[in-house]
Amino acid sequence: MKILKETITIGSLLILSLFFMVSCENSEENITTLSSIEISTGKIYPNFSPEIKDYYITSLNTLNIIDVTINDFTPNKTIYINNIRVKNKITSLKLKPGDDIVVKSGKNNETSSTYTIHYLPLDLPKINVITKNNPSNGFILVNLFELSSTIINNFSYITILDNNGYPVYYKKLPYKAVINFKYFNIGNNQKRFSYNVNDLGKVVVMNEKFEEIKQLEILPHNGHGSYPIDNHDFIYINDNHYIIPGIITRKSVDMTAYGGKNSVDLTELIFQEIVNNQVIFEWESSDYPELLSASDPIYYNQYATSSKVDYFHFNSICIDPNDQNFVISARHTNQIYKINKTTGAIMWRFGGNNDDFKLTGNKIISHPHHCTILSNGNLLLFDNGVTKTPQQTRVVEFALDENNKTANLVYEYEDTGRYFDIMGSTQKLENGNYFIGWGGNITSQINANKSDITEVNTSGKIVLDISFSNNPNSFSYSYRALKYNITF
Repeated sequence: MKILKETITIGSLLILSLFFMVSCENSEENITTLSSIEISTGKIYPNFSPEIKDYYITSLNTLNIIDVTINDFTPNKTIYINNIRVKNKITSLKLKPGDDIVVKSGKNNETSSTYTIHYLPLDLPKINVITKNNPSNGFILVNLFELSSTIINNFSYITILDNNGYPVYYKKLPYKAVINFKYFNIGNNQKRFSYNVNDLGKVVVMNEKFEEIKQLEILPHNGHGSYPIDNHDFIYINDNHYIIPGIITRKSVDMTAYGGKNSVDLTELIFQEIVNNQVIFEWESSDYPELLSASDPIYYNQYATSSKVDYFHFNSICIDPNDQNFVISARHTNQIYKINKTTGAIMWRFGGNNDDFKLTGNKIISHPHHCTILSNGNLLLFDNGVTKTPQQTRVVEFALDENNKTANLVYEYEDTGRYFDIMGSTQKLENGNYFIGWGGNITSQINANKSDITEVNTSGKIVLDISFSNNPNSFSYSYRALKYNITF
């Protein structure tokens, strides 16, 4: 009887063990839905629901490790992310460009659920490589938005492209015109990225993980309050030192001395150098009334016809690496100005009316953008060519003699017939190549459909040519396109 009892007991235990094994296995297989999926670099949309299987994300990158969080993870759930078994609530992974994030929950294919977070959003403009022939190493920073006479989107993208034109990072922002996406190396192996938001009136600064760390604006100083930023440019030296431009509207100015009305609102430039949240230098265009007569006739004539005139229209600022003075570009005066970093005095005016360098012929510039002083003292700029006949956009580099006020044209790149009247940028890269962001032309479908980014070597050969896809009656543009040799 004892042997029989032990046999029954052992048999019962075996049956019970098998029962629990089957129960656990079935339990694991039957758990096929999740309550949430979170991605560290952005927010998925639409909002997660177990019934919805396909998603997009507001920001994603292949440059850093990202975390995927399954909030209701438990060890008895079988979950795979990109075919890797999930072992914890948070799974870290590094994507390759174009890789979706695929989350599979459940052990059995017939009962499992698969959720896909797609790499590229449907409303991100397509990027097309036209030419690629040994371009320089680096990543391309652009902002992407549509210009249209009929439709205004309420969002923009900042995007980092590789030389294949593929977005290795992007972020969708809920503002209609985010521009001037830039990179800064602030030392100690620290990276900073910034973009300007006109809707906010602020510059947003991000760290190397693309996490927002601060928003900046013009500071109250010398009796005035804060002003919104001018969204055309920004310089970030380190986390406690930066140069920021802003916009002032000077109300009811008597312009009869200039053939205008006795009450005109003027758009003025202010820029500040800020260290440890204190203004150490401030410059205002309104302190230099001689600039009013420098405006291009297109805008000078508005003194008599318009209630508000943007006679100056700042669009870039840089620091001369040779003497640390400021150099700014003003589109509507056709001029580049060098400004003394201590006194604020205008040291010289390049181009336009009363030009100190007395430019003639092909040296004359029109509605310039994005001027920089190179380490050899040369002036590089993007010349939109708005008032030239024929209208022609180009990149030009001048060798300057600042003492004798002479300028020699040492490099010019243009594509005959290519004309972009707004925006634009150019850089001279470490290997000597020139990198060009062509800006925009909202009045010409032909020009708008040409390439948007071009890299050329010193002989003018195209080594990289990229275009953005355009929707009917609208055009995808980047205010600037800037290339940096960044290591992540």
